[in-house]
Amino acid sequence: MLNYTPRNWHWIASDGRIFSSVRQALVQSDNADYAAWSEKNAPTIWPRDALDQQTDASLAEVLAPYEIFVGFDALKQSMKLAIDAEAEIERPKYITPGDGQAMTYQQKVAEAQAFRAASNPQASDYPILSSEVGITADTLAEVTEIVLAAFAQWQQIGAMIEAIRLGAKRDIDAADDAATTRAIVDAIVWPSSA
Repeated sequence: MLNYTPRNWHWIASDGRIFSSVRQALVQSDNADYAAWSEKNAPTIWPRDALDQQTDASLAEVLAPYEIFVGFDALKQSMKLAIDAEAEIERPKYITPGDGQAMTYQQKVAEAQAFRAASNPQASDYPILSSEVGITADTLAEVTEIVLAAFAQWQQIGAMIEAIRLGAKRDIDAADDAATTRAIVDAIVWPSSA
């Protein structure tokens, strides 16, 4: 009786190609791991696409739910997309998400910088900052300092997130195998707000 385990399985195409889910790559029929595995199992026939071709894409479609990638480049691309998604999860820990909110933050910073640089600032020239007087702080000058301090903190944390994100993607591009690629992702430590 076969015990189908997607992460430890093989698929064979009519042209002799053998895909190993453990290696996430093609293996030769005389590969030692494949030979040992095939003593107790038989490979599954490589799936076919709509044109009746046994393509990498048709196999990838079958394996996608198990996060098994057909080809190292597909794994790398998936890991880089995962890093981008993780960075996007990290950012809202420090800033409110949303396009409108991002525009509001940008406007606040621009107004705060202009307020600080002005020799005779008028509240009417700083509508977003003025809306916070009595809420965030008692005066426009105090609101300005709070906004600029928050922006300085975000610059630091945002820079750390971006450095981690880009560095991991660079390292994935340089990786030579799936294990190294996965180790890069597993080693990511995002900044702590504490």
